[in-house]
Amino acid sequence: MINKNICFLMAAILFLFFVGTSLNLELVNAQNSHVELIIQGASLIDHGMPNEAILIFDEILSEDPKHVTALIGKGMALKHLQKFEEARNFLDTALELEPDNLDVKIERLDVLRYLKDHDEIRRSLVEILGPNLEKIEYFDNPSCFSCFGYVPFLHPMRDTDDYIGSVHFEMRDSNDNLVGVVESDLIWYPTHPIFDNSLSKHPVSRTLEKDGNIYEMRKFIVKYDVNMDLNEIFLNKITAHGKIGEAKINFLVATNMGIAVEEGDHFVAEFEIGKKI
Repeated sequence: MINKNICFLMAAILFLFFVGTSLNLELVNAQNSHVELIIQGASLIDHGMPNEAILIFDEILSEDPKHVTALIGKGMALKHLQKFEEARNFLDTALELEPDNLDVKIERLDVLRYLKDHDEIRRSLVEILGPNLEKIEYFDNPSCFSCFGYVPFLHPMRDTDDYIGSVHFEMRDSNDNLVGVVESDLIWYPTHPIFDNSLSKHPVSRTLEKDGNIYEMRKFIVKYDVNMDLNEIFLNKITAHGKIGEAKINFLVATNMGIAVEEGDHFVAEFEIGKKI
């Protein structure tokens, strides 16, 4: 299966074939001359050969240093090599050349996640999605638990000291017998101001000092009944949802549950989230 990031490159390639009426024809022809190389580079990334892909993209960039698709491709290849700062530099260059290129912004967000630059992630998410997620209609991809559509939206809470969090999870069977208890601090949260707005709706339950920081702690409960019609046989995450208009948004996801479930099982999960003050 083709990686969704590779699809961004393919989309950029297809774009070149349909813009001849609005762009300088000489520029279009120059860009199209590199289509085969772009496809080859994208395929190499998809087959786990990022070093070879970089050689392809470097060949294009030696002739045209402002070739945005090649800049994206090289950034993606460097990300696969875990050279995240270098990847960011190439994606930043691509974004300077095409400030409205959504593919660049999305790929850059993924790199920022590895760099744990939550301040820049927050700024970028507001730019892409709007301060109140008003651009929700453009992003429809329910298969990615950490995405808002195709936009990387949830990030590990462990990677910042702005928040701390944990979840206490109890699973019970149809007779209300205790099946399992799990504690986890592997929590993903949206690096977006909408999260603070949602969190502020819950009262502060206590303050907590940790690692020299003071946090206002808030608790809330998530309840769920297992639905075997959805082929739920193994619970590996718990999600706290919110709503923006008619859309259901993943606001918190706690992973590392790992409990087998049966018909009639139900659970209660208590999240405790702290914001640094």
